Amino acid sequence: MKKGVLIIFMLIVSCQQAGETKPFRKNFTPEELKLMRISRNIIWQAYYAVLVTHANKREMRTRIMEPFPPDSTFTVWFGTNRKSRKVKEIGKNPYVSVFYFDRNAPAYVSLYGLAKIVDDPGLKQKYWRKAWANFYPDRKNYVLIKFVPYRIEMISPSQGLPGDSVTWKPYVIRLRK
Repeated sequence: MKKGVLIIFMLIVSCQQAGETKPFRKNFTPEELKLMRISRNIIWQAYYAVLVTHANKREMRTRIMEPFPPDSTFTVWFGTNRKSRKVKEIGKNPYVSVFYFDRNAPAYVSLYGLAKIVDDPGLKQKYWRKAWANFYPDRKNYVLIKFVPYRIEMISPSQGLPGDSVTWKPYVIRLRK
């Protein structure tokens, strides 16, 4: 009996830890800092992003989003409709990816991490665009997605960063421990 309770407790703890974000690293190498700076520039140039969620075990869903620029830890905020499929999908599986593509360079940044739905009035005021008023006339269904990435993958041939010449593997920066 005690062994069964211990196994269940361990499963609960590991599931909780899987949904938590780790602290942002502070010990980036000079090369990683350079890649992060270039990644921010690509994100800025791209403006729009593609948010990818899990629809089920076999299917992913993608949609174009108008995110707010990432903060100093690369956390990204999105506004959305609380009745949207992405809200339900994030509720079932918080692991998502966000993809930015600067077609003029060409270059891209992929962010991998955890998303959660936030319905805080102060944050909803902070992360609001006047152009969205027609979509949310009373803001009743307006909620936020807080996306906290743990990894960046990027390439930027115009910056001398084409990725691996044989495997095409992108440059990778681990953001969190």
